[in-house]
Amino acid sequence: MIKPGDTRRGARSKKPNRLLTIPTSHICELVRWVLETGGVAYREQGSAPVLHLLPFRLAGGGGQAMPVFVSSEATLDNWRDIVEYIDARLPAERRLFPAGAAERQTTGELLGKLDALGLATRDYAYSMLLPHPEILLPAWRRGIASWQQAILEKAYPYIRTAMQKNLPVGADYVQPNRAKIEALFGEIDALLSDGRAYLSGAQPGIADYALAALAAPVIFPDQYGGEFPALDSLPAEYQAFCRQLRASRSGELTLKMYREHRPPRQAELDHHPTSTTPQNLASYYLARGIAQLTGAKVQRPLFGLLRKHKPVLVLGKFGIVTRDADVRETLARDTEFTIAEINAPNMQRLNGPFFLGMDRSEQYSREQGALRRVIQPNEAELIRRIVRHHCDELVQAALPVGRIDMVSQLARPAARRFIEDYLGVPGPDEVTMMRWMRSLFHDLFLNLANNRGIQQTAEQSFREMGPYLLNLIAERRQRLQNGEVFEDFLSRLIKMGLDGQHDLDDDGIRRNISGLIVGALDTTSMASTLIVEQLLAKPDVLARAKQAVDDEDKLLHLCFDVFRFNTMAAAMRRHCKNGAEIAGVKIPPGSEVFAFTASAMFDESAWPEPFSVRDDRPLDRYLHFGDGMHRCFGEYVNRIQIPLIVGSLLRLNNLRKCGCLLYDGPFPDQFVLAFDR
Repeated sequence: MIKPGDTRRGARSKKPNRLLTIPTSHICELVRWVLETGGVAYREQGSAPVLHLLPFRLAGGGGQAMPVFVSSEATLDNWRDIVEYIDARLPAERRLFPAGAAERQTTGELLGKLDALGLATRDYAYSMLLPHPEILLPAWRRGIASWQQAILEKAYPYIRTAMQKNLPVGADYVQPNRAKIEALFGEIDALLSDGRAYLSGAQPGIADYALAALAAPVIFPDQYGGEFPALDSLPAEYQAFCRQLRASRSGELTLKMYREHRPPRQAELDHHPTSTTPQNLASYYLARGIAQLTGAKVQRPLFGLLRKHKPVLVLGKFGIVTRDADVRETLARDTEFTIAEINAPNMQRLNGPFFLGMDRSEQYSREQGALRRVIQPNEAELIRRIVRHHCDELVQAALPVGRIDMVSQLARPAARRFIEDYLGVPGPDEVTMMRWMRSLFHDLFLNLANNRGIQQTAEQSFREMGPYLLNLIAERRQRLQNGEVFEDFLSRLIKMGLDGQHDLDDDGIRRNISGLIVGALDTTSMASTLIVEQLLAKPDVLARAKQAVDDEDKLLHLCFDVFRFNTMAAAMRRHCKNGAEIAGVKIPPGSEVFAFTASAMFDESAWPEPFSVRDDRPLDRYLHFGDGMHRCFGEYVNRIQIPLIVGSLLRLNNLRKCGCLLYDGPFPDQFVLAFDR
């Protein structure tokens, strides 16, 4: 049975997945291995045998089955369910289960045999070792809760009695379990006798990982990720059996899997690794309280008063512009209200020049023009195909659970995988890529107070990302010169350089592709999440959106219109170096001007029925992506991407909130939704 997950916030950030284990257990080792191979963040909480029953039940497990895996969406306590849940959410290149139905059925049958092997190796190990607490207790003691460590030695006689009562273990079971193990090893050896490298073929799959982990109690690989006694500390009969099995084809494959495919154990986490501004609970709720008190619901009536009585307000060296026409004029007068003083210093520090930090200039025209020329006439269909594919996969993975975290299990991974497929930048792995993108975007565009901690996190990301991108560009250029064909944006940009269509060198390409990818992940996730939050808060609009789910243009209009009620960027900052005048109000030289697009989109003089959600407003009127020469370069992508992400959720039955929206600093970070299966 799949139970609800844990949607609460942790002490430092949203909670990483939790894995409740018996650290010595080979079944727990299999799940641990799959998590680490997939790059999935988790926090392990270990228990000794029998003592595990209480924490497992408190976490939502059944008590007997193990391990217990708790995500924001689901609580699972069967290893097959857990590894399938994890695998379905991984990028395609990291999945361990085969894609084809016939191959999955064959794999399922093999996993059934390996499950039986896991039971036999467990029962053999306990039959041999329960009489030897001097061997078991040191291994059990490592990685468990302190209260369990305190009572473990005195509780051991009771634990041993309980295990002998509930499991087929003891002296009478040694030979029957040994016979089962030898028989199952023989069956697997027969499969491997055709010379295949792995049970799954040329590359390891889930069956190979399962064999290696579940055979570990009779192989004792050096790289075992849990807590095992040393092989040479075992009884002589047990040692001899392990050495016998190590020499078999199955034993050799087990050792090879551990030697070549067992990644290092994950570091202990105090916050989720994709959260870049971890806060303790007190500071988090204080920040969210301030955000609520200054958020869209409070801003709207204040903006209404300003539009009516003081549409351009000057407070010392700060200007606030609130009417639609004045906001658009401010953003259009790009030689008087400039952006270089706002964005260029951070961009120069982190990335080097990028056109979002440039004012009107020859370099701006040359570099932005080169990127514009990469876009092809048939781009919309390519974008649509990529986004729909990833959304369909991610939503399909959620169907058995009946819940989906639309941030971490839909919008962010869909946007990250779009960056790989369309923009051509895969990143080292999904978690690292998400960390890079969020920390850099936060510092570049949202760190108004120049917080040094935020800057340092971004600087570390750039130190990692810069060399990665330069290596990627060089490797992609070589492959293009060797005749390989790619359809992604980066490859086209490199190919245009090879053909003499622009003069960007490798660092110029790096600077520009960096700027594009940093702006392509969390903006998409934020926009999609805030739109869905608004739809769920407005049942009548939600019903209209559901009816329009197959009409992409109408759904886009509804999404953009409801987005006005909590848009992702309330204002656009500009610098007024020499002084200027807007609507008859003088702006002093050296002022910072805030053009409040969130206010402009509720201006009654330009937006009929501003407090109604309509589907007939011109798309170019919306200011979610700014206006003027720095209107978002990627808007053409988001006009396709956002309705596809939102639409993939609207097709689910009885979509509803399951927990509140959690934030990581300014970013929506967790939003668990439930639906009827």
